[in-house]
Amino acid sequence: MNGSNSLPASPDVARPACGVRPVFLWTGSLLWGVVLVGLVVMWQNQRQRDAAASSDERSDSRLESPDKDTKVVTIPVNTATDGQVINLSDLMGQSKPAADVPLWDPNGIEDFSFTNCDGRTVTKADLLGKPWAICFVFTKCLGPCPIVTRQLRTLQDRLKDADVRLVTLTVDPIRDTPEALLEYAKINGADLGKWYFLTGDQTAIYGLIHRGFRMPVQEVTGPTRQEGFEIIHSTNVMLVDAEGVVRAKFNAAKDEDMVSLRKELLKLSTPP
Repeated sequence: MNGSNSLPASPDVARPACGVRPVFLWTGSLLWGVVLVGLVVMWQNQRQRDAAASSDERSDSRLESPDKDTKVVTIPVNTATDGQVINLSDLMGQSKPAADVPLWDPNGIEDFSFTNCDGRTVTKADLLGKPWAICFVFTKCLGPCPIVTRQLRTLQDRLKDADVRLVTLTVDPIRDTPEALLEYAKINGADLGKWYFLTGDQTAIYGLIHRGFRMPVQEVTGPTRQEGFEIIHSTNVMLVDAEGVVRAKFNAAKDEDMVSLRKELLKLSTPP
């Protein structure tokens, strides 16, 4: 024995290769980061869907019972009615016409004169002789307008061989100039030979929608006014025959309604 107090050497212990543990930690952190980002994206998407649903509900409630801060546009029916006006409540069915009175004038809608997106003047006479469908939207709408416009694009594409016309009438004519509507038409792939985008005087537009089509439209003012929801209007697409008589309404939010509209347009455009 020697006098050394040193302990016997320990056997070699296997050690991880340099850098393995840091790489493992980095990879795990990256995976957790991806998961967290995915969860945040899902949460944001859900919030957007909830907000859109809430906005639709608010729009519906405004149509049914506008509050005191909401400006409801009332338009004289015509000079023959001694100043009679149509209120939003009448159009929403709270005051229904007698059973023997047709909803739409059997003599056809009144004449009108609006400006197309290409600058041309379009009147009722320009649309006579062919069946047509008309919708009411505005280009800055964050509500149902994009759905309505997509439905008309589908009609255009599926009725390309039919002799029919499509009409988009803005409910926000102050901002929807012919130039703005032309850009909107191009973005949505409109065939301007068959699809009109009309603007004009707001009183004339609202009057035609109220009187001729018996549809609601109103501009929102006051604290309830929100960007993209400034105008409350119907999502119905109206079917008009070659004589200018309104035949029916079809809800653009329902695909089955639009299928029915397409069939009716085909039927009206096909010679007997």
